[in-house]
Amino acid sequence: MPTETPRGRTVEPLASAPAVEPEGRTSAPPSLSVILPSYNHGQWLPRSLGALVAQAGPSIEIVLIDDGSTDNSAAVIADFCRRHDCIRLIRHDANRGTLAAVRSGIAAARGELVLFAAADDFVLPGLLARAEAALREHPDAAFFCSEVAVVNRARQVVGYRPVVPPRFTSGYVSPAAMRREIQRTDNWFFGPSVVYRRQLLAEIGYFDESLGTLCDGLAQRLLAFHHGFYFAAEILAVWMVDPQSLSAQTSMSVTESRRVIDAGTHWIAAHFPADVRDNYRAVFGRRLRFNMARQRLLGESGRNGADGVCDLLGWGPHMRTLTRFLHRVPLLGNVLVLALITLRMRPMSIPALVTSWWWKRVPQREQRAALEHRLADAGSPGLA
Repeated sequence: MPTETPRGRTVEPLASAPAVEPEGRTSAPPSLSVILPSYNHGQWLPRSLGALVAQAGPSIEIVLIDDGSTDNSAAVIADFCRRHDCIRLIRHDANRGTLAAVRSGIAAARGELVLFAAADDFVLPGLLARAEAALREHPDAAFFCSEVAVVNRARQVVGYRPVVPPRFTSGYVSPAAMRREIQRTDNWFFGPSVVYRRQLLAEIGYFDESLGTLCDGLAQRLLAFHHGFYFAAEILAVWMVDPQSLSAQTSMSVTESRRVIDAGTHWIAAHFPADVRDNYRAVFGRRLRFNMARQRLLGESGRNGADGVCDLLGWGPHMRTLTRFLHRVPLLGNVLVLALITLRMRPMSIPALVTSWWWKRVPQREQRAALEHRLADAGSPGLA
């Protein structure tokens, strides 16, 4: 039977998970569960699992879901399970997809706190301990998150997120502060660093799968509007970008991009608090169109990139002519078009962008340089 959440949303209960295999031998209930789905990520598992087990004490379990892998994942997983009791293994006999794997992990996890990890991302030393300590100290916070480094498949740092943080020092962001800061900046939460209070996430029905790539981001915003969150102003996780990811592929299709935007704005209207839903729905839609246009610009070359941006944003002939002209400028075409869509779409306040730019290049310069050096030279999993 469906169950009614405290917010009035009807959700289906989670299906039971497959039996956990005997490799997982954790006994006492943990305080934090890491849910790690993996499908044919044998090449990345030593890094992601190595980083997690290095932080996993007696209060932490890792629920690893092998979603029907056909590569060398079984051998990699067996080796880790032999050496680390904190790993609880679930095997799917066939590939069911990431969301199905996450559901299995949720049903098996026992911790009051939960991190949804990815096999090709990894955490940096201290993240799990920092999350537990921060959420104990701030019992109102729905989740913990931090800054993350963005790397490509060659382990080169290509950026940092969030572009503009909700605050420049670590601390609790209250629901009132959330309402204030969300008007200036957005897109603060990135999966490799987000540790949730499981009970609060369960109250909103976990993640709405109909939202696709937006399901976790909108759940995080909903929780933050109701409870606030803790933000650590330090880089504690690494997110690997994939040009073949679902979000990147979505931005390449105007039809799919518009469908996702419509789904997100309708979900906001149906679920967000009454005092923010109308205003934020419009702001979120504008910001999402900007992000998709930016991805499309960087993902396509030549005239297709400029026309793709115009198609997605619904720009008329005059803006299309200007965009094509700027895009043809040697060496600076993408930069100029990005500046144009930033000025037109106003995804974030200009003062906030300038302040963030200064913060990353002055107070945080040494931290970022040290991380980039470690990533370039790292030979052991997870920068151990």
